Amino acid sequence: MPDPLTIAGAAAAFKSTFDALRSAMGLLKDAKELLPSGDQRHQAISQALATAESSSKIAEAEIAKSLGFELCKCEFPPTPMLTVGELNGRPKTGPVYECPKCGFNTAGPFTYNRIAPERS
Repeated sequence: MPDPLTIAGAAAAFKSTFDALRSAMGLLKDAKELLPSGDQRHQAISQALATAESSSKIAEAEIAKSLGFELCKCEFPPTPMLTVGELNGRPKTGPVYECPKCGFNTAGPFTYNRIAPERS
């Protein structure tokens, strides 16, 4: 069984890599706006950015799944769900997951103790 600290370190490394990739994509978007809109380079950059953004989202979902996160299928690629509480019962019967994008949670019709702040 892998060491939890190693897994946490790897997750942090993946997160920083994705943050850097998103930052680079943001810089490319800014550079794209400086080019004339009919320019072929403008269109090539737009297509490359769309492909890179889609690939990064798919990779993020695959990494989240491999780390054990639940995935919400509200859009493609799937969104990693966050733990927001635990189901009521004696004993507590398990975690409740919630999608940060659409708000769906796995509690269903049952009540649960919310441990995360309410969505805004």
